[in-house]
Amino acid sequence: MSGVVSYDLLNTRIGSGTNGFTTEGGLYETFVNNTGTSVKGTIVIASTTVANGVDIAPISTAMPIGVIYENGVANGSPVKVVVYGKAQILLQNGLASSLGYWCGVSNSVAGRMFQDVTPPVAFHNQEIGHSLQAVSSGTNVLSTVQVHFN
Repeated sequence: MSGVVSYDLLNTRIGSGTNGFTTEGGLYETFVNNTGTSVKGTIVIASTTVANGVDIAPISTAMPIGVIYENGVANGSPVKVVVYGKAQILLQNGLASSLGYWCGVSNSVAGRMFQDVTPPVAFHNQEIGHSLQAVSSGTNVLSTVQVHFN
């Protein structure tokens, strides 16, 4: 045996109904959606009102736990949330994405990210990862990030 394992085999053997791998290279876990109808790329926190649920991350929160992976999941239904690895995340409208920049929870829009080349130390716990993609600014723009949380 060569030690090389296909994505499909790995996902079949390790993935289950509650966790697995995304095609982009992220690790997801399943939570109860408490964000309204889900929007892919939204940063979330552990819900304060729903057991095993996720809420949209408030502005400047230091407690992000993941990123919504699926569009259109109804409130109260199971939703996949990327908790580590590569994920597409919604940029704050009007901001571009730059390769290698620090990424954190937006200081002005709930559930969105902003980037900085050298963020102040005070932003450390808002960190969600580092940018792997350069994209132009716009509205509801997704950008790929290597996700990790502090």
